[in-house]
Amino acid sequence: MRKDFLTRRDEAVEAMRGFLKSQLHRRAVFLLLGKSKSGKTLALKKLGKELGKDVLNTNLYLAKYVKEKRAPKWMWEDLIKEGWRELFLSLKEGDFILMDNVEIFYDFPRINFLKIAEEECLLQKGKKAIIGVAGFVLEDKIYFCDRQFLAQASDWRGRLFDMNY
Repeated sequence: MRKDFLTRRDEAVEAMRGFLKSQLHRRAVFLLLGKSKSGKTLALKKLGKELGKDVLNTNLYLAKYVKEKRAPKWMWEDLIKEGWRELFLSLKEGDFILMDNVEIFYDFPRINFLKIAEEECLLQKGKKAIIGVAGFVLEDKIYFCDRQFLAQASDWRGRLFDMNY
């Protein structure tokens, strides 16, 4: 397929596929960034179908995780963090996970979910994660959902695909 005929979704899939194949990345998390309805989920599902992987609905998974613990609300933040870490622990060495719908973290801004994801993937021998994140880049800053600062875009060079263009 010629490059000029690729859709933005196809370009995202190419970028994610390249990230998974590359051994050059010292960091293990790739961000698929875009505002609502930008095509993040479709791109993740397309890649997942190609590679035989399901896309995890993170909101649903973590909500179920917390509900199963039957804990009071004041413990939810710790449980969300624990459940997030367990996702990466459950991966086999050298495996990867496709994640979408991480908006649950908007309600828990003290949880640095990207940092945890990178730490867990790197500590556990070659695991990788591709995370669909609702947000945008403005002046080298990545914003989560509606303007909650997430990270410096320059720190994610080569590991970020912005669907907003």
